[in-house]
Amino acid sequence: MNKEILYSVITPVYNREDSIMRCLESVEHAMANLNGQGGNVEHIVVDDGSSDHTAQLVEDYARCHERVRFFQFGSNRGTNAARNKAISEARGKWCIFLDSDDYFVDEALQTISDTMQSQPEYRHYMFAPDDMQPYYQSNAILQGAQQKVLLYPDFLNGYVGGDFIHVCNTEILRRHLFDEKLRIHEGVFFLMFFREARQMLFTNKVVTIRERNRADSVTRESFRTSLAVINRTIIANELRLREFEADYVRLGMARQLRNLRLSLLDNYLLAGRYKDANGMIRLLGAARTSKYRVLKIICAFRMGWLYRHMLMLLLFVKYKVMKKRID
Repeated sequence: MNKEILYSVITPVYNREDSIMRCLESVEHAMANLNGQGGNVEHIVVDDGSSDHTAQLVEDYARCHERVRFFQFGSNRGTNAARNKAISEARGKWCIFLDSDDYFVDEALQTISDTMQSQPEYRHYMFAPDDMQPYYQSNAILQGAQQKVLLYPDFLNGYVGGDFIHVCNTEILRRHLFDEKLRIHEGVFFLMFFREARQMLFTNKVVTIRERNRADSVTRESFRTSLAVINRTIIANELRLREFEADYVRLGMARQLRNLRLSLLDNYLLAGRYKDANGMIRLLGAARTSKYRVLKIICAFRMGWLYRHMLMLLLFVKYKVMKKRID
C-alpha cells in the first residue's frame, strides 16, 4: 500500500467465525464505494486468541486483500487489549471502531469522509448505528437533530449517553489507551477522549448495522453475576472517580458525583469490602435516597453476600429465564 492512510478501521475479534466474513466484506464494499479513495483506508483486525476458525478465516482473507492487516494473540487477553494493539499499529490519522459481529452499510466510509471533509475542525466525530435511533429521538439534546455539536460536559453529566460509531483522532487514542485489566467498561476512556477533543460532531446518519443480544455478546460481561465482574466494575468506577472527580466539582455536578460514589458503595458491598464501603458512606454523608438508606443497613449488618446472591438471581431470571433483550 503506497497511498497515505487516512482511516484505520479497527476490529477486535474473538470466536466470531459465524460473522467475521460479513464484517470484513462490508469494509471492503465500503472502501470500493469511497469515490476511488479506498486506498486511503486500512482494516486492522486483531484476533484475541480465538479457539474456533476465526483466525484462519481472517488470515486467508487478508492474504487476498492488501488493505487488511491481521494480528493475532496467542491467548485471550480481552477486547481492550485487542483495541490497544490495533491503535498501536494504526497508520491512519483517524481510527474507526467496528465490532466483529457488526457491519458497515455500503456508503459508510463515504458518509464519514464527506462529513469530515466539509467540517474538518473537529478531533472526534460520531455517527449512528442502526439500533440507536429510538434513543436519539428520545434524548432531549439529540432529538430531531441531523447534526449536533456535543461537548465534554454533556457526557460527563449524563445528558448524552448511549452508543455511537466513533471516529477518533489516533494521537488522542494513543495518549489514553484502554485499561486491559477491565476488558470492557470503555465508557470511562471515551470520556478521556471527549475531554481532550472538547467538541465532538455527531451526524445522525446510519453507517453500521449491529447484531444485538447474542448469547456470547461482550456486553453481557458487564452483568454483575460474579465477583470477577463486580471487581472489574469497581476498578472502572474508581478510575472514573480518580480521573473526573475534579471536573465534577469544577462544573458543579454534585448530583453526578454523588451517584458515582453511590455506585462504588453498591459494588463495595457486593464484593464484601466493608472498610471501603464505610469510607464511601463517610464521603456521602447525609445523602438522602431510599437506596442509600438500604445500602447503609446492608453495610451495618454485613449482608453484602446476601445482597450479591439476590442480585445474581434477579439477573439470571431477567436475562436467562425471561430472555429480556439488552437495551
